[in-house]
Amino acid sequence: MRLGRIIAAGALAALIAAATLALNPSVLRAQDESGGMGSDGSEGMGMSPAMPGSDSMQANDPALPPPMARMHIRQQITGSMMVAPPYGLAPLRVGFFVLADDPEGVGFLTYSWNFGDGTVSALPPELYIFHTYQNPGSYLCSLVVKTVDGREKIFMQGVVVKAPGD
Repeated sequence: MRLGRIIAAGALAALIAAATLALNPSVLRAQDESGGMGSDGSEGMGMSPAMPGSDSMQANDPALPPPMARMHIRQQITGSMMVAPPYGLAPLRVGFFVLADDPEGVGFLTYSWNFGDGTVSALPPELYIFHTYQNPGSYLCSLVVKTVDGREKIFMQGVVVKAPGD
């Protein structure tokens, strides 16, 4: 059983060495003493891959891939939306209060409103943006806030409008 593990470990080492050679044959180094290739080109027992930090690998070796640059994942837009009043009698004039911020500070934010009653707008809110619901019903107001680089956040708020006398 132990012999089987040793053979399996040796096979794994040979497989790793073969994969290393297939990917980059320049990482081989000559073995001077232990039967490896000599300076005269005579064949010996084998080659071993160069280890990082050894003399055969140079920092400016063109065979090495360039290091990967650090990636920056942009932060999402933050904020909240409130409606006042959220319910009432028709016609109901409500104000939507929005606080939105781009923590990255990339350009400006654009606003796309859908008030849920067929009315849309692209006006940015100053403090409040007002909308009047003429007919009774339940409405879902959605606001999509986008940055110039394509990040977006969706805010939603419900409004319930009752008929007079309900």
